Amino acid sequence: MHLRIGQVAERAKVSPKTIRYYEEVGLMPRAKRSESGYRLYTEEEVARLRLIRRAKLLGLSLQESSQIVEYAATGRCLVLERHLLELLEIKVAKLEDQVAELQLLREELRGLCDSLKERVVANREREPGIPCSCLQNPEDKKSEDDTASYSWARDSGN
Repeated sequence: MHLRIGQVAERAKVSPKTIRYYEEVGLMPRAKRSESGYRLYTEEEVARLRLIRRAKLLGLSLQESSQIVEYAATGRCLVLERHLLELLEIKVAKLEDQVAELQLLREELRGLCDSLKERVVANREREPGIPCSCLQNPEDKKSEDDTASYSWARDSGN
């Protein structure tokens, strides 16, 4: 039984445009054509598209997906499993690094929020001309002496 591109797209949960793109980049073989020029596919191509879609959901690149699809299409399941394991372990390690970075960012943002809340609660008004330091790192805050000397420099006309 041959399926047209719309039917294949619906079954594989991808768009017809995606199918044409995958054919263009070699991830899918060129489709057979009907006498009237319609692309024709089999259930094998639907399964291939589903595999590509799952690989994409796992965060694999098209190049990585291409390797996986090739192993699957040629029945090299053991090679596929080993290669997929290696790729997924790399993805997990990268995700763990990203999570650590995001946790640090979260803590930095929480600290900034706490600092800003204190300023809002205190409702401090700044003298005109004194730069706002609300986005300074807590370690970089100017001492009262620095603020006083800045104020003195402004008042003395320097």
